[in-house]
Amino acid sequence: MIQEKIPATQGKENKNEERRKRRHRALLKLLPALCLLFFTVCAAFLPKTETPRDGTTVKAISAEGFPVTLMLEQNDGMIQSAWLRTPAGTREIDSMNGLSFVSEWTYTTTRGEYDKDNLLWRTSYTNFNGDGVHLWIGISATASKAYIATTPYSFTKWDNIPAKLIVPRGTAIYISPALPFYDGKEPQNNRESYSFVYTIRMTPQGPAFVPVPSVYRQLSELLQAGIRGEYSPENRLAYARTLDEFNKLAEGNPPSPETLLGFPISRITTLSWK
Repeated sequence: MIQEKIPATQGKENKNEERRKRRHRALLKLLPALCLLFFTVCAAFLPKTETPRDGTTVKAISAEGFPVTLMLEQNDGMIQSAWLRTPAGTREIDSMNGLSFVSEWTYTTTRGEYDKDNLLWRTSYTNFNGDGVHLWIGISATASKAYIATTPYSFTKWDNIPAKLIVPRGTAIYISPALPFYDGKEPQNNRESYSFVYTIRMTPQGPAFVPVPSVYRQLSELLQAGIRGEYSPENRLAYARTLDEFNKLAEGNPPSPETLLGFPISRITTLSWK
């Protein structure tokens, strides 16, 4: 019988190849266990995230181009807590607790030798009855400060007027819930009356009432048209006093003491950073 003769060197190579195949098959059997061990070790070193409570969400609102972020923890749309993050740190603001977020507006003005924008940022919150607060945040670019304040928010007869006011850049319109304490009479505060309207701008002291004549000329015309059907003597007297104040502000005159005292702003704090 003729048999093939295998050279001695080729036989050694075949034996080495067989050993490599055996090691490969052994590794394939261990692969699932090694993968499980790898993922277990990785999971142990990954940062843990806390599962939110049922119905709880966190809404982040930022003013684009400015280093401020408002974090709202909400449950079924109702705010449970609110935090403002700035370069000065994080500050809790409890004025909006129990309310729902409605809207936000940003107003910018250029100030300073470097033409940096100052920010006036308003976010609004209400309850189911339509009452709530505006949160005002003013950022001074040159002074590196954040001014935080609130004003009450409520629906009034102004909300029924489908008109848009032309305002200068950086000017916010604030509809207060009531009229000032004119002539020693209790200010009106209800949804069926016209309240006082303030123009708010960013100042070196933060958000403040700064009368803008062009805006009050428009408000005077709107109020005159709106009160033509008013027959209540008490309301007509209050509106006449308000209209007179609008006309004076439209001419560039300073506001009356009653108007200044009636501006319902609450300053919470001022934050500074380097």
